[in-house]
Amino acid sequence: MDIRQLEYFRAVVEAGNISEAARRLHLSQPPVSFQMKQLEQELNVTLFERGRKKIKLTEAGKILYARAGELLSYADSTAREVAGAGTHHQFRLGMTPTVITTMMPYLKKYSKSHPDTRFEIHDGNTYQLSELLSNDTIDAAAIRTPVKTADLNTIILKEDDMIAVSQNQLNSTRTVTLEQLVQHPVILYRRYQTLILDAFHTRGLNPDIFCLCDDGRDALLWCEAGLATAIVPGSMRSVAKGMMIQKIKAEDLNTKILLAWKKDRSESDLLNEFVLTFNQR
Repeated sequence: MDIRQLEYFRAVVEAGNISEAARRLHLSQPPVSFQMKQLEQELNVTLFERGRKKIKLTEAGKILYARAGELLSYADSTAREVAGAGTHHQFRLGMTPTVITTMMPYLKKYSKSHPDTRFEIHDGNTYQLSELLSNDTIDAAAIRTPVKTADLNTIILKEDDMIAVSQNQLNSTRTVTLEQLVQHPVILYRRYQTLILDAFHTRGLNPDIFCLCDDGRDALLWCEAGLATAIVPGSMRSVAKGMMIQKIKAEDLNTKILLAWKKDRSESDLLNEFVLTFNQR
């Protein structure tokens, strides 16, 4: 299995069939078909269920597609790092969508003192970024609790309360209780579903879940449409412009934003200097 085969494989998946993938790759169809057959033979698996118009991935194909993206990204990162050797350093950083505003002041400070550093940003949820840390695809990541940290070094950057975002203020104050929230349909960000529901259930409350979604930004779009009240981390205030924001009064309803890096990783000067920026707050 080589880089070219992975590039062809990803192109086939994203195009939906081999002929369209070949067109996008500026190749004829036979070389792409041959490489896909070679890949299946080398791995001793079937990657595609071939239909008349569109291919469908098998379970093995789904696994390879997920890994192919990581491997190609790593290869591209390595090529750019080697090409830039002696000119600048490449730092690979993972970030979840809700931590960007917290991270930017640190990144600005670090960049000013290290003008020769360039960044490669990997977006993903906390679990995806934890996996990228474990396989050394990235150097460090800004993630959120709850998360397993046994294999990670971490620095707490911020403790973040949850907020209620709605089109209309739920009461006349800047805060709202879970007892008041339970009277309205709510939109939950799946990442915090257990945390939020535990807080409700501890108080003997059962919220009306109007929508359960995989991204806090999606939750705010539903909220913006006036369909329900979104419960999201407080760091998303800047994304909720134009909507009513109220802090939720519940001590057990908060998360921590962490800078994390792998414990057994051979720490480079670049990583040490990056981490030092966060220790000098």
